[in-house]
Amino acid sequence: MSESDNDEGHRSGEGWHQHWTIKLMVLGIVIGALAGLVVLLFRMAITEAMQLFTTGVGFEGLSPPLRLILPAAGGLAVGLLAHYVFYRDSDVGVSLVLERIAYAGSRLRLRGALAQFLYGVLAIGSGHSVGREGPSIHMGAAIGSFLGQKTGADSNHMRILVAAGAAGAFAGALDIPLAGVVFVLEVILSTYSLMLFAPVAVATVVASTITQLNVGEEALIVIPAAVPHPWWFAPMEVAIGLGAAIISYFLLRGVEGIHRMGEQTPVPPWALPAIGGLLVGSMAAFSPGVMGVSYHLLGPIFSGEVAVAGMAALLVAKLVATIISLGTQSRGGAVGPALFLGALLGVLTAESVRTFTALEPGGNAIYGIIGMAAGVAAILNAPFTATVAAFELVREPDIIPLALLATVSAAVTSRDWFKAQSIFAWTLHLRELSEPSLPERGQACTVPVNEVMHAQFRSLPRKADPDSLRWLQSETGFQALIPIQGEDGRLEGVLTFKGLMQAGLAFPDEEGEVDLVPYMEPAVVLRNLYPGDSATKALDLMASYGLEGYPVSSPRDADYVVGLIHHGEALEACYGEMRQNRTANAEAETEQ
Repeated sequence: MSESDNDEGHRSGEGWHQHWTIKLMVLGIVIGALAGLVVLLFRMAITEAMQLFTTGVGFEGLSPPLRLILPAAGGLAVGLLAHYVFYRDSDVGVSLVLERIAYAGSRLRLRGALAQFLYGVLAIGSGHSVGREGPSIHMGAAIGSFLGQKTGADSNHMRILVAAGAAGAFAGALDIPLAGVVFVLEVILSTYSLMLFAPVAVATVVASTITQLNVGEEALIVIPAAVPHPWWFAPMEVAIGLGAAIISYFLLRGVEGIHRMGEQTPVPPWALPAIGGLLVGSMAAFSPGVMGVSYHLLGPIFSGEVAVAGMAALLVAKLVATIISLGTQSRGGAVGPALFLGALLGVLTAESVRTFTALEPGGNAIYGIIGMAAGVAAILNAPFTATVAAFELVREPDIIPLALLATVSAAVTSRDWFKAQSIFAWTLHLRELSEPSLPERGQACTVPVNEVMHAQFRSLPRKADPDSLRWLQSETGFQALIPIQGEDGRLEGVLTFKGLMQAGLAFPDEEGEVDLVPYMEPAVVLRNLYPGDSATKALDLMASYGLEGYPVSSPRDADYVVGLIHHGEALEACYGEMRQNRTANAEAETEQ
């Protein structure tokens, strides 16, 4: 970045700090309105696409052969769009929002939001088992990021504006404004402040007000009246929470398995959504309830019109269809399927108690709603968000303690027993990223790796003579780890100081060289770090592997190393940026 660019950014930051509290509130209103309109349009577009693709008869009205073909055709359209039209925006969803907040100064592309809109309409409209909530969050966050960039917001305020957009979109997608605020505080940013709360709350109120318009039966979740049951049935809530955690575990592991299979097969990436659609279509030929968001089935399920065996079969089929859809990158959301699977689980729990005991646990609707909350809590690791959502859907205060039992059981079991992350963190993991290790500080660090890394470094071949090892041992202050490169220059692993010392004590072979492979960290287990990534990601990866340094891969070919980054230097760069931000904030407050 040139000096003139720095000056321009500094001036825009100073301009932003003038009356920033008022600007945040005003922008919160604008972001909420835009997010609400986009989500409303998204919901309507999905309904219209489904009507168009099914010629108005719905998924259930299609013949089995058409139910087989339709998801495959929709998946093919998604794959071709992602590969040939939006190739720079093939990664979408809430995981991308988290990545950009953590590693890229909360900067999101409007073109990416447009791609997400089209992906979601095609995937859901053609019957892939995905939800609309995740895509909505991405689009709302992109709106907040766009306005933040246009108004010259600094990195801290950009986060707030992105959070406002995400909260407004989440609230609009389900008509739950309070849960939208809690979702951002609990899942997106994991922090609370009054400066953050005010614009986020305004955005959710405006967005949910706009999306409360009638957008068609398929686009709405119809929740019947639900009467809370007596406290002696409270163990059922715990059972529902445990069941939701098990479902979430299978969902996450299944998605990872499908993702890994896709990486190892010669199938081109653009064809994966079509293959996933064909697999989902083969299930939909016999069970059309797995197609789309499936919200229209909640009424019959809550009212007892679906037999127990039918609900159990639908739960398994919907879980498998969701695993396939998410794993083959149909680019929809996971929250909607989690809601539906949780509802099935809750009603099945009530019916099982009614069938196998002499007890009457009460109406199915309350258990279905609590199951929905447990499903969301398990998949997001966010019990508070799920509890508030259950309350807003039912408008019944007595449901809160019952929902808390289920959501806490689901989240704790999922996180501590199954060691499962949220679906968003899990997706980051599959994309060779991990959860930011310093959420409240690291997310504000936008220093790129190429400003901190060393382009000049020492490396070793697979075998080295003892003299080279002894020389490097005496030069340990030069770099934190030694790349091991093959004859073609490709990275095969890294040697830490401990490994270097162990190799120095090993006996040479007949050729007088020491084999370094047993002492190195293999490159195949290391996630990729690129020059354009944030220093925060480098710190995160070093913490994950217990390394004091990390190799920086070439953007053109990740098998080649173009630099090394040291832990202390990356940390100092981030702390330096934090000090600059604090100084700028203090100066702005003094001027006010």
